[in-house]
Amino acid sequence: MSTKSFTFAAALAALALSPLSSLSAAALPAMSDTDGNPEIQTCTAEAPDDTPLASGRVVAIDPAAGKITLDYRPLPLLPEGGVRVFSVDDPAILKGLSAGDRVRFDVERDGRRYVLRHLENSN
Repeated sequence: MSTKSFTFAAALAALALSPLSSLSAAALPAMSDTDGNPEIQTCTAEAPDDTPLASGRVVAIDPAAGKITLDYRPLPLLPEGGVRVFSVDDPAILKGLSAGDRVRFDVERDGRRYVLRHLENSN
């Protein structure tokens, strides 16, 4: 056995026998414990109501499929900006819109797709 192999095997053995490996999950504090501290708040998945709406321009609309294509500025959720097809929960929000209209919208991620929850014409 070479010196490098022996050193590597010794390091692995020392790691396996370290005191950290003997700790149980019960001995570690839970991540959700707040210890009664009122300054610690839980995180929610919903965005606050005071978040500003994103802005963009309608490129195409497909009401039958419940989809709209928007050319939009960078967003916190989509920092690259550009042109993207978004789904809508309610195709009724697409009524009265046409290509070229300026819109303001709120988008959420739903798995692998982005869904518009709110859409308003800003012309």
